[in-house]
Amino acid sequence: MKQGKSMFLRLVALAGPYRGRILLALFFSVVFALSSGATLGMILPLFDDVLTRRDSPGSAPNLAEAVADEAGGAWSGFVRAFSSGDPVEVAARLSDFGRALRSGLRRADPDQSLIAVVAVVAALILLKNTAAFLQAFHLTMVEEGMLEELRRRIYRHILDLHLGFFTGSRAGELITLLTADVMRIKGAVTQSLVNVIKEAVLLVVFLGLALLASWRLTMVALLVFPPGMILVNSLARRLRKSTHRSQERMADFASVLQESFLGIRVVKAFGMEEYELRRFTEASRDHRRHEVRLRRVKALSGPLTELLGALISATVLWYGGREVIHGGGMSAGRFLVFLAAALSMMDPVKALSKAWAGIQEGLASADRLFRLLDTRPAITEPSDPVRLESFEDCIRFEHVSFSYLPGREVLRDVELTVGKGEMVALVGPSGGGKSTLADMIPRFHDPTSGRVTIDGVDLRTVEIGSLRRLLGIVTQDTILFNDTVRNNIAYGSPDVPLADVVAAAATANALEFIEKLPEGFDTVIGERGTTLSGGQKQRLAIARAVLRNPPILIFDEATSSLDSRSEKLVQKAVEGLVAGRTSIVAAHRLSTIRKADRVIYIEDGRILEEGTHEALLAMGGRYRSLYELQFAED
Repeated sequence: MKQGKSMFLRLVALAGPYRGRILLALFFSVVFALSSGATLGMILPLFDDVLTRRDSPGSAPNLAEAVADEAGGAWSGFVRAFSSGDPVEVAARLSDFGRALRSGLRRADPDQSLIAVVAVVAALILLKNTAAFLQAFHLTMVEEGMLEELRRRIYRHILDLHLGFFTGSRAGELITLLTADVMRIKGAVTQSLVNVIKEAVLLVVFLGLALLASWRLTMVALLVFPPGMILVNSLARRLRKSTHRSQERMADFASVLQESFLGIRVVKAFGMEEYELRRFTEASRDHRRHEVRLRRVKALSGPLTELLGALISATVLWYGGREVIHGGGMSAGRFLVFLAAALSMMDPVKALSKAWAGIQEGLASADRLFRLLDTRPAITEPSDPVRLESFEDCIRFEHVSFSYLPGREVLRDVELTVGKGEMVALVGPSGGGKSTLADMIPRFHDPTSGRVTIDGVDLRTVEIGSLRRLLGIVTQDTILFNDTVRNNIAYGSPDVPLADVVAAAATANALEFIEKLPEGFDTVIGERGTTLSGGQKQRLAIARAVLRNPPILIFDEATSSLDSRSEKLVQKAVEGLVAGRTSIVAAHRLSTIRKADRVIYIEDGRILEEGTHEALLAMGGRYRSLYELQFAED
């Protein structure tokens, strides 16, 4: 219970920046409720003071005169009571004023009284609908503003999370959080802040009218409420659980879609269309089962409330009808006011039930969302960061160890220095720790023990932005965006001149294929660069690094997935890029690192051999065995 309350308060806090519009929406919702009640209340003077009169038109005094005679003194008494500030006295004098107005209506000309009542009803209806429009307008502004801000906040948080978070998360689940869950949360906040209050005020107004018309009948009607409310509350709890499960199944559903779309080449290559269809069908069917269960619970709340209303109405009609028929002191007008108020109470009760269900759905989504927002990044900005403006000396790994999971070290007590302008190659079997070691430099991971420094400064004390501005990174899995060639090369540098983009493409040996594209540098290359070959995508990634002109370059298996021709083109591009720069090249294919100043052989997280390509071959150790294994045919 306490956890749910805390989560609800966190939800409400999301609407804090929009408190001004929320207050306006609340004001107009109260105006709507009061004018709705007043419109119903006009039934009483219409029936008891106008329509049931028997005197003929023209024999009664003018409406203005009659009202002035009857209500003048009562109004003066109300003003004096209002000035005194005594709420009891104000209520009493207001009641006197209302009775005096009705007395004036009874005395006045019937035609004039009828016109006056109709005019007041029309004015109240206009006021009610104007208030409803203004409330909806301000509420929409709050909802859409909060929706935009909430999605931006979640997306910003996701972008700030460490790489390890993404290896353990499904993209489909994150997409569901940013879409379906956020929509449910938005509805829960606005429902709780405005609609619940509006419907509660409506309920109080109608209840007050019913009590004024007949407190006995109201008590009879209220006897049926408690059991119904207990039942509705029980349904709301079930609804929250069902919503939570439904959203989890939606995340499974979205993940299957994303995986099959991104891996469509593999799906087709292995003839797995039917298998993927079965996966999709199973996920879709699972989501359908939970969604049907959720809809079933939601659908029950409306009929239960309706049944409750029907029970109250039947009781009221029977009891109130007897009072009118047998002269129990209730006029037809008073009974009609009570009946209208009692029946009108059903709408806010149903709306409150629906709003409560919406809040429960929102709380279920909020639980998932706040779990994400409460996930703290493993890589954080230091409290008093050092700003790196340049690279002058060396990169040093000092007794660096690292593990993704406790007790399973990927790097073990690594000692390594990379001097300025040096090209160092990291080689070894897959899973040996090459990529993890390279990932330490941009702080994609922090050491479990030991430290990594640039020019003697521990990277954990450095401003992350200034560190990464010194780096250019080209990976095996080239990431390109559904945008133009120019914008993909200039990613992170949107204002760079086209001439610089062209020069970077030339250095990366990419100009020859770019110029053959339909729109040249303005060609949109599709999602993940699907219109390009592997080698072309890699050369665009290198051009992106060239344009950034960083002093430190990191290549992580940049040519491992390319054919021989593409590999040679990319190698040529790499040679143009690394000239005069400090380079760390993690490579599985040894053909890419022959020109390295030093080769570091890593296996099981340890540096086992170190030297030039020729020296390591002459040593006849593990590097030579790996080399001979790759080039045995040659």
